[in-house]
Amino acid sequence: MLTPQTIVSVLVTYNPELEGFARVLRALVPQVSRVIVVDNGSSKSEVVAALVEGIDATWMPLGLNEGLATAQNRGLQAALDSGAAGVLLMDQDTVLHPDVVSSLTSLHNRLQAQGVPIGSVGNAFRDTHDGRIAAVWRAKGWRVVRTTVEANDPDPVEADFVIASGSLLPGPVLRDVGLMDAPLFIDLVDLEWGFRATARGYRHFQSAQVVMDHTIGAGRVKLAGRNISLHAPIRNYYWVRNALLLAKRSYIKPGWRLFFAYRAFVYVAVYTLKGEAKSKRLRMMLTGLYDGLRGRAGAIDEVR
Repeated sequence: MLTPQTIVSVLVTYNPELEGFARVLRALVPQVSRVIVVDNGSSKSEVVAALVEGIDATWMPLGLNEGLATAQNRGLQAALDSGAAGVLLMDQDTVLHPDVVSSLTSLHNRLQAQGVPIGSVGNAFRDTHDGRIAAVWRAKGWRVVRTTVEANDPDPVEADFVIASGSLLPGPVLRDVGLMDAPLFIDLVDLEWGFRATARGYRHFQSAQVVMDHTIGAGRVKLAGRNISLHAPIRNYYWVRNALLLAKRSYIKPGWRLFFAYRAFVYVAVYTLKGEAKSKRLRMMLTGLYDGLRGRAGAIDEVR
């Protein structure tokens, strides 16, 4: 059985906005037994370190940007080594509502008591750019189906993955499934872990009784009546490349593999039309297509 007192939180930072990050920590620290902040080479790391240590969290600097997945793995391993029964993954701009962790541990325990093999549990989240609650996506056959989430719904919704920020992962599951896929570096890391856990028989659930505020990307633009998230050009590279890498993995459901293969090319078209630095975006995404098709993973030099 999980309780907030048995949970360690792993939070990855990279040049956080200090005032907002302080709010994140103050909301998080009272809800878990320990917070490990893994810093991915922030330019003013000493300032971030002082803030972290002043709010009674553990500081783990990497010195350079080794990627989100590697940073998460450093924190996850430290949490498991310390005896954590479960790990709450967090990012630097998600402010938790009170009692989120107790709500997640209760959900985990209730489902586990029903004999459900839990891979992860998380909360529904509202995108701060448009105020909408994000939908849940699941593969059914060769399709990926979108399910709308309603705030305060008492029943958890099953998902194929739970986004990393605010997700609770049981320690035994992490030991069985393994840690994050470090060569992916940043994008789609949480999805890949969720798919890998599913392939080993675990299930993922999202609760809407508490809705988190979560920031996706640097902004939103409209295309054909739909809002799409904007990211830096190098993030466009990683998404396109990693989508193609995942499309070739046999343990992932066919619907998701087809989704990633199709979306990688749509993504290139969409982000060439929208956003700033269009020529740089196009160059990075074409490189992502090339690297994804030939199976190249790991970090890339942005000026390549």
